[in-house]
Amino acid sequence: MLAQPAVRARFQTLLDDLARESTGSSTRIARAIVLEAPPSIDASEITDKGSINQRAVLKSRAALVEELYAEPASPRVIAAAKGSRR
Repeated sequence: MLAQPAVRARFQTLLDDLARESTGSSTRIARAIVLEAPPSIDASEITDKGSINQRAVLKSRAALVEELYAEPASPRVIAAAKGSRR
């Protein structure tokens, strides 16, 4: 379902809108991969309080992080349109 053109187009629109409305690099999302599986409690990606454990996510999903930043971009990566920033 995530590879469906309508789903990807919706995420592309959201990413472009967020990039256009961002006020700086700390609030801008330049690329995204829509994951098939949510963060896992069993992999310690979610804390007991329900927060994301960034260190655990980066460790357990290292291949996805590399794919996100790879050049040329993977077909799974959705990138904000160039010039969509104010």
